Amino acid sequence: MKKIVIKIGGNAATQLTPAFFDTIKFWQKQHYKIVIVHGGGDTISALMSQLNEPVQKINGIRFTTQNGINITKMALLGQVQPALLEACRVNGLSVIGLNAASDQLLTGHTIDQDTFGYVGNIHQVNTKLIHNLWEKNLIPIIAPMAITNSGQWLNVNADHAATALAKYLKADELYLLTDVSGVKIKGNVLQNLTSKTMEELQKKQMITGGMIPKVNSALFAARHGVRAVHITNTVTHPGTIVTI
Repeated sequence: MKKIVIKIGGNAATQLTPAFFDTIKFWQKQHYKIVIVHGGGDTISALMSQLNEPVQKINGIRFTTQNGINITKMALLGQVQPALLEACRVNGLSVIGLNAASDQLLTGHTIDQDTFGYVGNIHQVNTKLIHNLWEKNLIPIIAPMAITNSGQWLNVNADHAATALAKYLKADELYLLTDVSGVKIKGNVLQNLTSKTMEELQKKQMITGGMIPKVNSALFAARHGVRAVHITNTVTHPGTIVTI
């Protein structure tokens, strides 16, 4: 029983192709178990702008106040996830939307409250809930937020949320979908990337910007038992496969 976690962008509801849905349906026929984690950064930023909440990023991480958390919930749970659920419904997939509060699905802690506010990492996943939904042939679609033991909601990077779910579900494969077809070096997509190669490329400054945290998320998942981590722009193409 192959387990696959897929991370998609927040704009995915309008960008997912028929080939994406056909691939998911094919995987389900093979009895693969699938989880989808969605982002939503653009929608959050747009809503913050509308509501005059300042957007402040530190080292690429959005500083998140309590008001920012409320807006993040509005964006992810009120706009992004419903649109994605509807896109899946129209394309014949049986899905269910989940968030951190769904039977204590995602428990987390702040990474550095003084620096980043209510931004966190996940340290506990209610895998039993997901397994129960898989038994009903449902695909969980999960928002990237967590709740602390004391009940505080946290903003979580979607790549980090996907890697945490892959780790705790002991997933076989993880797809980190992005807007490029893989990790590119001098215009060419790397078919494979190991932690050793990553270190060498970073020293030469050949992997830069937003790709660094994505590759680091992929390496984290690989180190925690995920056999193949794909950085790609579609589930129909393997992209760059990251392994330890």
